Amino acid sequence: MAVDKSNWDPKKCQAESKKRPGDQCRNYPVRGLRVCLRHGGGSKKARAAASRNLEQEKLTRVARRLGTPHENLDPAQALLDLVASKAGEVEWLRHQVELLETDGDLWWGETKVVGKDNPEFGEQFERTEEARQHVVYTLLHKAQDQLARYAAETLKAGVDERQVKLAEQTGAQFETVLTSLLTAIQATPEQMQTAATEIPRILRNLAGSGK
Repeated sequence: MAVDKSNWDPKKCQAESKKRPGDQCRNYPVRGLRVCLRHGGGSKKARAAASRNLEQEKLTRVARRLGTPHENLDPAQALLDLVASKAGEVEWLRHQVELLETDGDLWWGETKVVGKDNPEFGEQFERTEEARQHVVYTLLHKAQDQLARYAAETLKAGVDERQVKLAEQTGAQFETVLTSLLTAIQATPEQMQTAATEIPRILRNLAGSGK
């Protein structure tokens, strides 16, 4: 006859009491397991399983804190995907900064536009240009800080360092491929400008909504 476990305490051992058939064991389970020492929690196989479960729980906590979609994905892979996406964003922004430095627009640009009516020529615009830090430069530094944080959190969660470095390299390679693709299809300046805005946004979404 099946034992009704609907009212059992989820914090206690999930095995049936040996002295009170049908009742829940009153002991607390071994950390990382659902059963106590008396119900198999002390075996070598059980200890190994407990270690794996605890590691998985730690990864899941970190993945949740960083905002990865861990529910349907292995949390370790979710963290690596997060690192790769953020690395791609960093490389793309770095490339945009290099272009701005080449054009001389990184520290100088239009900051104010005021429209005025002119009886003779119609509406005229007064444009103010001054030295300022381009928003792309600010976004690059923010993304770099986030990448460092994600990589550190992933390593702290127990993911192998080689896997983290590989994820960073994969993200950087993605930016290179994307830039080459836009050049190969001869994207117009307008399309390149749209890409410069949209690609970092998409990568931020992939990397957990930019958290």
